[in-house]
Order: sequence, then structure tokens, then C-alpha cells
Amino acid sequence: MDSAAGVPTISLGNSLMDTPADPMRPASRRDGFTLVELLVVIAIIATLIGLLLPAVQSARESGRRASCANNLKQIGLALQNHAQQFGHFPRGMETWVNDAGPLDSKGRGGANMRWSWFVRLLPFVEQQPLYDQQWDYYSRVDWYTTNYCSYDALPGKATVVPMFMCPSDPANPKVETGLGWPGNQQGFHGNYVLNAGNTSFNPTGPASSAKLNGVVFPLSFITPAHIRDGLSQTLIASELVLVPDARGTWDDVRGRYHNAIHAGAFFSTLYTPNTSVPDAFPYGLNTVARAPHLETITNIVVSARSHHAAGGVGAGMADGAVRFVTDAIDADAWRATGSRAGKETPHDF
Repeated sequence: MDSAAGVPTISLGNSLMDTPADPMRPASRRDGFTLVELLVVIAIIATLIGLLLPAVQSARESGRRASCANNLKQIGLALQNHAQQFGHFPRGMETWVNDAGPLDSKGRGGANMRWSWFVRLLPFVEQQPLYDQQWDYYSRVDWYTTNYCSYDALPGKATVVPMFMCPSDPANPKVETGLGWPGNQQGFHGNYVLNAGNTSFNPTGPASSAKLNGVVFPLSFITPAHIRDGLSQTLIASELVLVPDARGTWDDVRGRYHNAIHAGAFFSTLYTPNTSVPDAFPYGLNTVARAPHLETITNIVVSARSHHAAGGVGAGMADGAVRFVTDAIDADAWRATGSRAGKETPHDF
């Protein structure tokens, strides 16, 4: 207390409020990152992303592969149901590969009857309305007197059926035909094709395409009893790689279901999956590395192919089972699974 003024005072002692700054004391350090620390953190994050990204991509591809296997399973069940109801697997096509086709007693050709097994299978994959729509159209057209095959009027031709698309193929959905643009579009193309045998599709000419040793091929009428090698040892379905068409210039017929005369709805086990040997047929493009093409009208053949990172293809057996077959499969073993009655030694794969 100040005795002179009689007014009490309160001392704050060494409080910072009345203590002058010490010029010799260093300033307190500010919170935050230095540039070096920030760069270290960024490097750590980049490393973690680099480690995690392949794992994420692998998990996604595993999911796509599982979805593809499920598609093949459903197609296999549909084929089994067709065989149970009609006594045979669906006919591959109504005409020969790449030719005017069979002639009736009056010498008229059936070259325009080009629909594939796909339309026959629609009722068994919950696509009855689409089947009714298209079969009504097919049944009303006089294909023998029609001068050429135009698909402009085919109803529902661009309808996408997801079950027939492999989720690993970036070309999906393919519904546009480049050479036919803007007219005569061929419609939906799919990844799943059926086993015509283990040779080329026309080994001795167009008529030989109706005498192949597979399960589904032109004019085929194969019953389960015809598969003497065993249903579990014989392929019935696999997949191929779609090639996007170049609008207004050219087109690739692989996976073409509504106009299968150039063999786009079949595959052969002549070569192993994802072979470097080009697929050989007319009307194709060589723009996708996994799907090389050689233009020809003789020794037509299409091999099983896919975009699966594991290196292989999904394979549906005639008994409905589904397997994943790697590119490294023994060539003889793969070829043996393509024949229905070749009496080959059974192979595990």
C-alpha cells in the first residue's frame, strides 16, 4: 500500500504484462511444416498410393472376372435348359459360313438366314419379349427371295443384353457397325461365343462349316448324347475380345450375333487362348492388340480371347461348369476340349 497516497496497490510480480521483452532471448518457434517435412510427407503418401493402387486394381479385376464367370454360368444353364426342352443344343446358324448357304429343292439360296444361336437362347435368359419381337420379324420375311441381307428393319437389334458382355472389355456395349453407317446397322455384339470345334470353320469350303466337330456350329443339331467325350470334358462356350468399329469406313464382325455368316458368333480351339496367331475371317479390324486379324475367306477361324489381367479366358463346359483357362494351357489339351467325340485322352486344366 502506498502510504503517501493512502491507495492500496497490487503487485503483478514478474508477470509478462509488465515484464519488458528480453532482446537476447530467441523468439518462440512457429507451429507448421518445413518444406523438407512437406516433401517427405508427400513422398510417403505417393509410396502408399503406389502400393495400394495395384491391389485396388487387382481387386476390381477379380470382381470383373467373377462377374464374367457368372455370365458364362447363366449362359451354360440356358444352353442346358434349351437342350432339355428341345432335345438338342441350339443351332449355330441357318446358313454356311461366308457363303450363299444351303439350297432347297428349287435351287434357292438361304444366304440371308444369318441369325445365330443368340436369338434361340433369348427365351432362356429372361429375354422372351425380345425373342418374340425378332422371331416374328424373321418368320415373316421370305429370306430365299430377298436379294441381300439388310438389318435396318430388324426390331430390337440394338437392345443390349448385359449377360452377354464381359465387364473387363472396354469396348462394351458395341451396337454400331462402322461399314454400315448410317444404314444397315447390325446391332448388338457380345463377348460370349460358342464352340464350333477345333479346326477352322470352313476347312474344305463353305459346306464343311456344317460338319464341324464342336457343339454349336452352322446347321448343327447336337444332342447331349452326341458328346461322346463327356460333357465335363467338352467346351461349349468361351469369350472373345470386341473391336470397336471405325464409323463409315470398316467393321469387325467378332461378337456379331444378328448376322453371323462371317463366323462372329463362334470360336475354335485350334489355337490356345489369347494366341498371337491372328483371327482369320473377312470384315475385320487390326486395331486392338489382343485381337489381331487377318482378312481371308478361306480357313476362317476365331480364337478365344479376353482382357482379363490374369492371362486367360472363361470357359463354359457342356455340363454347365465354368472354369478359368490360362494362356499357358497345353495346346493339345485345349484342342481336345473343342471336339465332342474325338476320343482324346481327358486332360485336367
